[in-house]
Amino acid sequence: MRTFKTNLLGLALAGLILGACSQTATYETADLMNEQASAKAGFNLSPFGMSGENTAVYTDEACVTECFKADDPSTWFYLNGRSNFNPQIYTDYKVYQSATEITYEFQIGASNSSNPTITSYSLNGTLINVNATSFSVSFPLDANWKACDLVSRTFTINRGGQGGGATSVVIPIEYKLIPICLVVPDTCPEYFDWTRDVNDANTIIFEYTPHRSKIGAEIQITTPQITAFQAMDGKTYTQFGNMTNGNGGLRWNGDLVCGQKITFTIKFTPISCNNDNNLPANLASTFLVRDMGGNKLTGEPIEGACVIGS
Repeated sequence: MRTFKTNLLGLALAGLILGACSQTATYETADLMNEQASAKAGFNLSPFGMSGENTAVYTDEACVTECFKADDPSTWFYLNGRSNFNPQIYTDYKVYQSATEITYEFQIGASNSSNPTITSYSLNGTLINVNATSFSVSFPLDANWKACDLVSRTFTINRGGQGGGATSVVIPIEYKLIPICLVVPDTCPEYFDWTRDVNDANTIIFEYTPHRSKIGAEIQITTPQITAFQAMDGKTYTQFGNMTNGNGGLRWNGDLVCGQKITFTIKFTPISCNNDNNLPANLASTFLVRDMGGNKLTGEPIEGACVIGS
């Protein structure tokens, strides 16, 4: 078995997994009543740093470059911070996510002999009593969360005990959700097929599911009798050879994920009908996947309706 970051190969081989990092959402005031209920139900006093053995330190870029295993807390990423009431009294906090929720841990401390406590905290205008030196609270993530979605909350921590200075600190916390690692098998069933677009017989849709993952794969489509092409899928194709005399074609380079279908939709412009070649025109004669078993387009070439020439 191999582990890939979702959204890195291909949720990039990434992904599948869970979407794209260019789209963000802010979980700050939405569904406040649900958040309050979750906070009360999930509220419990706990030793700070319950996951302290973890060495994965959170960064803003982690949502793009990293992933975590949902069932292995030792792979989770932790955002650590400190806010000061005064030079001697402070509150440390730690933030981390699982597959379904985000957790905030707070602990008050002092570098002098005072014994401060957290009397309460407020969130979105709601005051919650604590009366302890530490607490943790968890909130459910949206069921459709994506990598790099921004979770934003602002806590006001109120303190009691000896010591001068401020009796409360405002702690704004932003956490970009990190994708779950995608575990894919080493080998998968391979599949290839092609169909025509229902509105244009010269637009061909290729479907390919590789039997193993490959970074930087190359797919080559030989196009014997076309004069032009148009990528209808947003992919980038490189033209090679002379596409008008049967010695040319298209190349695509990218990542393939074991068992994950990838499609290629290309509109071909075939040669004109008044040509000296056999009609109808051959749009594609091979679909060659380098180092993955060779040509997948067996049998007759894909024919197209020729264009009436002048």
